[in-house]
Amino acid sequence: MAGSRTIFVAGAGIGGLTVSLALAARGFRVVILEKSERLEEIGAGLQLSPNASRVLVALGLQPRLAGRAVTPEAISLMSVRSGGEVARLPLGEVAARSGSAASSKTSPPMPRG
Repeated sequence: MAGSRTIFVAGAGIGGLTVSLALAARGFRVVILEKSERLEEIGAGLQLSPNASRVLVALGLQPRLAGRAVTPEAISLMSVRSGGEVARLPLGEVAARSGSAASSKTSPPMPRG
């Protein structure tokens, strides 16, 4: 029954593309509606939580992410006044064990417009 149903997804951002992959994997026909004519890299990067990264891995994107993703070494809290580091939470092995990449080195294609 899923194959006979069409689902329209508004937007080709990270959320729209992720839900489209998930629905297509379940046999739905997916149509993505995006106002931009093409997807391009914009910005400096995209940071994803470990939970979000696990969703992408579960959708079969691990091989595509492996060459672009980096695992953070620590989380730093910075002072707005001095610009210095107030606190640092080392992640090290915890981030590696999570089996996910928290950010990409460069932006994935994102819609412009």
